[in-house]
Amino acid sequence: METMTPVKLWICLAAVGGVLGTVSILSIRAAPSASSAIIAIRVAHLEVFWAKVAFRDPAVHEAEFHLSEAWSTLKDRRYERSLFSAHAALQRVRDIKGGLPSLYSSKWDLEQRQADDANLKRGCSN
Repeated sequence: METMTPVKLWICLAAVGGVLGTVSILSIRAAPSASSAIIAIRVAHLEVFWAKVAFRDPAVHEAEFHLSEAWSTLKDRRYERSLFSAHAALQRVRDIKGGLPSLYSSKWDLEQRQADDANLKRGCSN
């Protein structure tokens, strides 16, 4: 009887592993959720807010339009469209800011961007 206990344990572990693997794969392949859309909208909202404070560019209004579209599609439970609208707002703000670093960029990102700009200038001058 004692020899059956390890076999039962391995069967249970294999079953639990199979269930966890299936759940993980299904959650990765699933469509965007409300929480991911809300996070994207919040990040875009913060960037639009600071762009409104720092810049007097008419393109900020376009970014605000994309942001309001993201909120309305979130209310309609169209999460993928909401993500696209939030991304469009964020991209519009980044276009306005040009070479300025994002609120969420790291020091390495800024250094990498400056190095890319320097390489681009060297390439244009040759």
